[in-house]
Amino acid sequence: MKGVQGKMEPTASGMFCGKMLSMVNSEDVNAIIQAQRHMLDRFEKTNEMLLNFNNLSNVRLQQMNERFQHHTRTLVEMKKDLDSIFRRIRTLKGKLAKQYPDAFSSVHESPILEDDEDYDPVLKSTATTILTSEQSTESCDTSPDIISSTTSQDLEDLYLESFSVNGQNPSDEEIANGDD
Repeated sequence: MKGVQGKMEPTASGMFCGKMLSMVNSEDVNAIIQAQRHMLDRFEKTNEMLLNFNNLSNVRLQQMNERFQHHTRTLVEMKKDLDSIFRRIRTLKGKLAKQYPDAFSSVHESPILEDDEDYDPVLKSTATTILTSEQSTESCDTSPDIISSTTSQDLEDLYLESFSVNGQNPSDEEIANGDD
């Protein structure tokens, strides 16, 4: 029986595996492996490029977010400043209207015409002051509580020069006493 075992006939599974192995071409397998390695290299490079792009995009997003927040804060501060200025103007206008009702009753406000491009809502008699570059750079803070002394003095001069009721300027004593 020992002699019969050495010459064993191939089993069905052994024959099937042998036939399958003989059908496979080793050159085709090597070509497939090379193509897969090449694609793996390309995917790794693409992945690295996308990671770099993502990191750069995150940095730029943070920078732009900071700039956006800064500009938003600036706009909010400017709105608060403008609200304060307009509130003060309304208060002054109300005080002047109470003190000089005759002057305010004679003023007629003209309607704003949307179709008329030549219409200038600023009256020709209104005093206009343009700050020089020296004056405008002295104080960059636009908050109403902090104004440079030069600009403050210029505004007082403008106020005194342009303020008149029925063609008469009030005296310094009237202004100091609030009897405008």
